[in-house]
Order: sequence, then C-alpha cells, then structure tokens
Amino acid sequence: MVERAAQKRETRRRIAEAAFGLFVRRGFDLVTVADVAAAAGVTEKTVFNHFRSKEDLVYSEDAAFEAALLDAVGGRPPRETPLSAAKAFFQRRYEKVRLDPDGRRRAAALAALVADSPALRARERDIHSRYAEALAELIAAEQDAPADDLRPRLAAEAIVAVHRETVAAVRRALLAGAPDEEIAARALRVSGEAFALLAGGLARYAAKPARSRVKAI
Repeated sequence: MVERAAQKRETRRRIAEAAFGLFVRRGFDLVTVADVAAAAGVTEKTVFNHFRSKEDLVYSEDAAFEAALLDAVGGRPPRETPLSAAKAFFQRRYEKVRLDPDGRRRAAALAALVADSPALRARERDIHSRYAEALAELIAAEQDAPADDLRPRLAAEAIVAVHRETVAAVRRALLAGAPDEEIAARALRVSGEAFALLAGGLARYAAKPARSRVKAI
C-alpha cells in the first residue's frame, strides 16, 4: 500500500513536470493533454486520473497550500484571531523566500504563464474562491455561527485577498528580475500593510476629500 502511494505521487510529479516544461516552451494554450501524456510516458486517462483539467497541471500544489492554511488557522491557540493566525502563516512563508537558480527560473516562468493566459487566471480565481469557501466553513464551524452570519465569509475573503495581492506583487518582482531579498521584503511589506489595514478597519479609509472652493476671478 505504501509503495503504491509512492508510485502514484511519483507519477503525478512526473506528469506535472512534463506539463510545465511543455507550457514554458510552447505556451499554455498550444499544449494539449495528449502532448502532456506523451511527454510523461502515460495515457491521457492517467493524466486525468491525477488532474481534473489542463489548468490544474499548472496548480499541482494548490491543495497542499490550502491544507497548510487551514491547519494554521484551525490550529491557532486560544484567543488568537483568524486574521492574526493567517498573517503569521503567510509571513513565515515569505521570510523563507530564497530561490536557487532553477527555482527562480521556474517561479518567473509560472508568473509569465499566468500573465499570458486568461484560462490560467480564471482557474486561479476559482482556486482562491475555493480557499475562501473552505476557510469560511472552518471559521463558521468553530464559532458555531448561524447561516446568516457574514463574519466568517468576510474574514475568509479578506485573508485570501491578502494572499492574492501578495502573490501578484511577488510575481511582478520576479518578472522585473528583483533579487530574493527584495522579493521577500516586498511580500512581507504588502502582506503586513494589508493585514494592518484589515486590523484597523476600513471605516476611515478613502473618505472623499471636500471639494476646494474655486475663487472667482
């Protein structure tokens, strides 16, 4: 049983690696699932046994990220809020941004793929919606919140929005060729500012300034 699970993980990894290489060389839209299967040495059916869609071949690690986020928020200590737990989780990850040359090339290639593909951006929005849904369900369950309580959903959406905007900032830095230290600093700054804004509330944000009176000449 253990050996079979290891074989499945290896097959999944091999398929994802073959797909990513093809996407980078040819562009996401010009690669078919049949191309991926041939490159990985498997059948199309095997590809779909591991990945629900071609888009999911790019986001092969999203389930692991979702599980880690839910563990961080769900396993937070007493009296700590979901926002505080999520902030600590994100910042621990961003502080570790140290890419070897291959990792940097891969991350930059992913950023370019997503920027160039409406299909991938749409899939990413779906993934973020799934994160928010799972997080809202977790928070609502632990708070025993009624169905019409908006707070679990708002908190979850806010947390995922911080993640989304931080990822966008990191990708821009990668595509601009920024060094690892700058990428990590930018991620920490963006997420820190976002969580500070959420913690302080938005009640006073973006109040429209009074119009200055124009003196008649």
